[in-house]
This record gives sequence, structure tokens and C-alpha cells, in this order.
Amino acid sequence: MTFQAKAVIIKEQENPTWPRIPDDSEEIAVTRILPRVIFLFILTATTVVFLAAAVSLNGCSGSNGRPNILLIILDTVRDDYTGVSGGTRGLTPALDAVAAEGTVFHEAWANAPWTVPSHASMFTGVLSSTHDCNHQHTRLNDDWKTAAEYIADQGYETAAFYSNPWLSDRTTGLLRGFALKSEAPASGGNPAFRGDQGGETTRRQFRDWLEHRTTDKPFFAYVNFLEAHHPYDPPTKFRTDHLANLPAGDQVSSNWVMEYQAGLHPPETVDWARVSALYGGDVNTTDGLLAGVMAALEDLGVLDDTVVIITSDHGEHLGEHGLIAHQFSVNEPLLAVPLVIRAPGRLEPGDRYEPVMLSDLFTTLLDVAGVEPSPKRRHSISLMSDLEPGPRPLIAEYYKPNNSLTGALRRLNPSLDVAPLSRSYRTLRLGDLRLTVDSDQRTILHNIAVDPHQLVDISRDQRNETRALKSLLLESLEISPTSDEDISIDPATREQLRSLGYIH
Repeated sequence: MTFQAKAVIIKEQENPTWPRIPDDSEEIAVTRILPRVIFLFILTATTVVFLAAAVSLNGCSGSNGRPNILLIILDTVRDDYTGVSGGTRGLTPALDAVAAEGTVFHEAWANAPWTVPSHASMFTGVLSSTHDCNHQHTRLNDDWKTAAEYIADQGYETAAFYSNPWLSDRTTGLLRGFALKSEAPASGGNPAFRGDQGGETTRRQFRDWLEHRTTDKPFFAYVNFLEAHHPYDPPTKFRTDHLANLPAGDQVSSNWVMEYQAGLHPPETVDWARVSALYGGDVNTTDGLLAGVMAALEDLGVLDDTVVIITSDHGEHLGEHGLIAHQFSVNEPLLAVPLVIRAPGRLEPGDRYEPVMLSDLFTTLLDVAGVEPSPKRRHSISLMSDLEPGPRPLIAEYYKPNNSLTGALRRLNPSLDVAPLSRSYRTLRLGDLRLTVDSDQRTILHNIAVDPHQLVDISRDQRNETRALKSLLLESLEISPTSDEDISIDPATREQLRSLGYIH
């Protein structure tokens, strides 16, 4: 497989010339031959040892044949904008190429619609109401040991590369267990690259780290690309090739997103096709960065020794239900995410349609790393094992936004009714039925098979199903969130988060 990069190919010499050992008819003393044979033996053995060490230090499988592990998060990439979901936009050729050799999980769900609680579920294997990472309390409790901490204890080298400030130690502590945490500026490090949100620096830092590793340990690396997050501002080439009908400087800025959320741009006045096209350009940018990571693995000869897991932490609203970005709901565009695992010899390639959640990645990562005994999580199973056929409840939660966000919207539009934006949500999907309960005690039921856009509430027509699913949802939740403390972060990080539209 070639990922937009020139592969390094070492060709075996067709007719190697070896010193000829004379037969008995030749009058050459054995004492003259033997030293040469011994010398060549030592030289050959030394060369083999040296090459083996060089390959090992470059990142191949470590001791006991344990694989490397690479978790790649395509931040804010919704499933239906990728080729793996059957989309026809052609925006994700690199992801599609990995999927062609890997396993595609077509029914993958995020456990939360935004970065912090979704990552917390990925890294701990529990639901939002259990780990309690939300708008009101963003820091992961020290009592929850992360997948990276467990894997580091197994002797893995760990490293994280990202630009999303929500992943840093100063905001959440979600990356505990990664010995190296390399944060690129979310504003982008290349002024000539439109739409750069740190991804190019992240890609380069990952490749440099991979190329200069000096240990024979297997690695667990995490890479997050933020480019699909608003502002939607694709690079010039994508604009030239695909957006020639739009003005050269057109973009969907984070300020405009905030104005829209504040009710200053009525939904019927928005050109949603334009918004979708600009977002799609950013998805394509993210895919190009993924191609660079895969090329690094291939160029350095470690691709087939690495279990690669690619997903998104959540999706994005693009006008559905009158919303944009990824707050204020648990609708399908926010929870349906792509999930691809490439694990040669470890996981059968092909399409899987069993329902899975991002919380499953916790147990999956530990399984790949050989963590024994593996801690049991009620809502986390290993995707490396045979999945149980049939229905499985998928669960997601959204805890109400903090006062900083709703207060900023009120300052933009003093007449805004923030009550609809201040609800918490819990949702459960079982088969085709999708139940959602909010903090105002509203209960809504959708049949996703016939109503994929969640437009028709059938809860009154199917009271028994509604009651049963609500009981299952409440029984599945372990702890209710209780913390109402405000976010307390340093000014520089607050400015980064402000630029992304999270706080103000």
C-alpha cells in the first residue's frame, strides 16, 4: 500500500558474489582458507545482528512479538462524510485505503458528542456519568487509570501528538500515561497553509519521533488531527479543485458559529450546501494528514507490525435540527463515527455490523497490548475478539453546557432563550429504536431505520417499547453527574479554547 509517499524498497542482489571455496584438486593450503571463512562468518553474523537491531530500534514489534499500537483520532469527522460509510463525496481516500485492508465497524457510536467526555470514555471504558468528565468538570479523576497507563506498565513506549488544547494536562489530564506529550499550536504553525489547526506540525512531529526512536520497546502512540473542527477553511488547492464557485476567502468562522448558535443567523437564511462543502474540504485535509502518518509507518518498515485504530471522537451538526457544530444534542450526526482497525494477522479484514461504542477502545487497546488481568468494564468489550451477534444497547450522554458558553450566547443576543440550549441528554439505541431523555423529562423515541434524520417522535405510539428502553437506559447508567463547578484554566489555554468556540 502506498499512502501518497515514496516507499523505500530494498532490493535483494540478484547474483551475489561470494568467495569461492576451492575443491580438493586445488593446491591451496587449508590454513589459508580457514581464516577467510571464519572472518566471513563473523562479518555475516555481525551484519545480521546489526540489521536486526536497526529494524527493532526503528519501531518494529517489541519483545515477545508484541505489536505496536497507533490510535488516530480524526477529530470532528462525521461518519457519512467518509468513504467507509458508503459516502460518495470522495473526501477520504487515505481512510478508504486503510479500510480496504482492515476491518470496518459500520455501527460505531461515540459515547458523547464532544471531545472531553468522548475521550474520557475511550481511555477509561466507562460512560460519561461514571467518569464525570463534562462541561462542568473537565478534569479526569485520578481514580480512573487510563489505557495508556495500563499499557505503559506493560513496558510500552508511549507518546501523544495533538493540537486540541482539551487534551492537555493543564485542562483535562486525559493523556495520563503518555510519557511524551507533544502539543502543536491549535492556531496552526504554517501561515501559508490555509485551515491549518496544528495538523501539519503534529504529522511531522510524529514522523520525526518514529524515525528517531532509540528503544526496542513496542510503542503505543496517539495522534489527533483537529482540522475538521470549525473554522471550516480548506486549503487553497482543495478550493481550486472543488470550490471554484465560492469566493477565494470564504470560510465558516468560529465567530459565525457562535453567532448562529446565538440565533443571529436564522437557519432558513443559511446556505447549508456551502457550509457542507467547506466542512468537506476540512475533512479532506484531515484525510491527507492521515495519509502522511500511514506513509511514515510504511516508509520506516513498521506498518505491518502496528495495529492501527482510526476513528473520530464525535461528528458535527451541519444544519440538522437547526444546529451547527457539536453541542446541545445527542443527535445521530454527532454520535455516528467511522471506525477502522488494521491489524494484519490479528483481526479478520472485512465489514462488521455489530453495534460498538468508543468506550470499547479501552478494552481493545489493553487486549492488543496483552494487559493481564484486564480490568472489567461493563460498557467496554474487545473488538479484537468475536463480537456477539444481535442487539446491544449503545449509550451516549451530554451534560448541560457551562455558564461560560450560554452566557456568551446571551451577550451576543440578549433576547436569546437559552433554556433549550441548557438541557442534558441521555440516549440509548437498541437495534433500530433510539430513545432520548432530556433533563426536562421529555422522552422521545425514533425508529432510525425509517426515520434516519430523527424527525418523527413515536414514543406515544409505542409506549411499551418506550417504557422498556427507558428502564434499560436508567439501569445501564451507574452514577449521575453532580458537580457544577466552573472551568478554571490559565489565560493562554482559555484563549485557545475561545478560538475554537468552546468558552468565551
